[in-house]
Amino acid sequence: MEAARVPRLASGCDPVQLPLSPAEGYLLSRVDGRTPWAVLREIGGLEPSEVESCLRRWFEQGFLELVEEGKPPAAAAGSEALLDPSLDLPIKAQQQILALEARLDRPYHELLGVPRQADAKAVKLAYFELSKEFHPDRYFRRDIGPYAARLEHIFKRIVEAYELLSDPATRVEVERGLEESRIEAAPALPGMAESAQAARRARAALHPANLRQLAQRKGKAKNFFECGMAAFQAGRWAEAAASVRLAIAFDPANQAYKESFGAVQRKASEERGNQLVHKAQHALELRDHQEALRFYEEALLHRPHDPEANYEAARLVLMLGEDLKRAKDYAARACELVPESVAYRRTLGQIYRAAGLVVNARRELEAALRIDPKDGVARAELRALG
Repeated sequence: MEAARVPRLASGCDPVQLPLSPAEGYLLSRVDGRTPWAVLREIGGLEPSEVESCLRRWFEQGFLELVEEGKPPAAAAGSEALLDPSLDLPIKAQQQILALEARLDRPYHELLGVPRQADAKAVKLAYFELSKEFHPDRYFRRDIGPYAARLEHIFKRIVEAYELLSDPATRVEVERGLEESRIEAAPALPGMAESAQAARRARAALHPANLRQLAQRKGKAKNFFECGMAAFQAGRWAEAAASVRLAIAFDPANQAYKESFGAVQRKASEERGNQLVHKAQHALELRDHQEALRFYEEALLHRPHDPEANYEAARLVLMLGEDLKRAKDYAARACELVPESVAYRRTLGQIYRAAGLVVNARRELEAALRIDPKDGVARAELRALG
């Protein structure tokens, strides 16, 4: 019975008070009210039999309770009751989070808000826009209550969608799965009863050729997943993410693969972001500003709320005379993340001045001078404004 349900912390349970070993603490951290019991056995960091024993013991002791697997998110029904004005999170942002959470089971392209035929550039742009809004780091050190867990869950799904659609090898498999789903969901033929149509689909699914193909796909997925986990344990994050990505593409219904992908991809993304920032800094040393900008913008796909990367991208876009709106977006994000930075405020003021927005430029340059009255560059920029 438990394997078909989802465990969550019982109301009033304080996990800090539980006597846990480090391994048990890791397992308990995976109990999020969304991950099924059967999936926890695979990703709990212990042998499946040990995970089973821990979960049963905590359930019997009253620390855990079970909810039905597949139950729609709480946001889907009565989301207004979930809004909390006391949190350090605007009501509008709460509504956006709840609305997106209710759509997480949609196909990947619908989740990203792009047409099914969208090219890699459109997929990347859609992901970047969503990651700016829904990346958990955006609300770092803010009291956002249960929305922290919601953002983690949402962002894992966004990353999953982006990674599978932006990689040509996995996208082929995703498209194949979508096509099969479309055929299976097709309405009954004219004159054919719905039950007869369903029976026809069931017979097709049970055809020996289809069963062999399904078994082969699941076998490939299992091999990819095992290779990915071995690479993950060895610290080869990018290789691990690529393998698990393929496992999901070949067996998209396997929740264990999807749950593991979040942790694997986060490590791979951190590594890739660090590499890109290092390359951008090296390009700056060589005064190759165009290449530095390219690396910083690519790094922001992996760390959209890195204030320094946003600032450097804004500065470079301004220096190269490119799209000032893009420069403004980067500089504004840097100021949002670190409001008391003179350099960030000054740069945003310079961008507004270049765009001819005098009032906005004056506001930001005066803010920079309030932070540091001795800043000569900001003072000179203000004088230039007249």
